[in-house]
Amino acid sequence: MEKIADWLDPATVGIFSIPEFAERMGEIRGKVRPALLELAKRLASEMEKKEVWLFPHVASHMRRRVNPPNETWLALGPEKRGYKAYGHLGLFVGRGGCSVRFVVKDEAVAPRERLGRFLAKDPEAREWFAREKEVRDFVAVHGSGEIGPVYAPDCREAGERLARLKSASLDIGWPVGFDTSIRGVAERMERLLLFYRAANGS
Repeated sequence: MEKIADWLDPATVGIFSIPEFAERMGEIRGKVRPALLELAKRLASEMEKKEVWLFPHVASHMRRRVNPPNETWLALGPEKRGYKAYGHLGLFVGRGGCSVRFVVKDEAVAPRERLGRFLAKDPEAREWFAREKEVRDFVAVHGSGEIGPVYAPDCREAGERLARLKSASLDIGWPVGFDTSIRGVAERMERLLLFYRAANGS
């Protein structure tokens, strides 16, 4: 059975302990990014089997000049040209290992506001969090590459914050091992589609 480790070497985690900017970025760009590009295509193909059509992307970190990233990622979103302006699904790898997540950034204004209204008003959101008791909050550890704490929000409060505050974002999901199957990653992503669709108006 195909696993994350078939694309991404578990030793990748050690790259995020390299202290020098140039050396860490060289390893990310030379080894991790090409692997994530192939894995992104594979996961998009797996999601197609569930009749979910997503475009694959990989973080480039082009704006960074100092402070190398503590994690990097692939993203699956609704547009070919980019993913940051939309709610997107992702597989992240960093100091804390791998995680499967749904993300809407503060810069994704319309998706953030739509998602906020959904969280605040739709009982489906409350029901989802009641079922998914182990979902983690990665906003709480933003930029560290670590695994976030368990997230059990007051949906109305969290939704109103997302809809109102320009700096608000949502980044939730689960840690997964490198031995997780590609099918297992896709199943996790499928569980996050409620938020993906609410954010993107689909």
